[in-house]
Amino acid sequence: MPISLRWTITLLMAATVFRAQTILFLPEITAFGGLAPNAWFGPWLSDAIIGFLVPVMIYALWKMESPRAWGALVIYNSLGAFDYSHGLITQYFHPMPVEIASALTVYLGIGVFMVLQIIAIILLFRQNVISQFIR
Repeated sequence: MPISLRWTITLLMAATVFRAQTILFLPEITAFGGLAPNAWFGPWLSDAIIGFLVPVMIYALWKMESPRAWGALVIYNSLGAFDYSHGLITQYFHPMPVEIASALTVYLGIGVFMVLQIIAIILLFRQNVISQFIR
């Protein structure tokens, strides 16, 4: 796998590390006295977990060349993209109050990062990437 491709996948995954900060949003849930609908609890909690795993997955990309590592990277990025789609659906059915974030900000932010995660998945399925992990 070319080093430029490895760096591209790294940057695509690293861009999503900011989802770890959603753990700080949990007190904003209505059940905890905040303004955000309770439906956001699941997306924010899974965002935080996936965000904290970014360094582990980047390590796997660079240091672990095995079918299991490749599978873990595909599963991780697939779950990440699915989680973003869950956030988009949650915003549609349980919109974030404007006091927290505008609908445009939520849709655009989640949408852009979901596309980055999908691009990472597509790159992981390139033949030269697969052959790097599966020998």
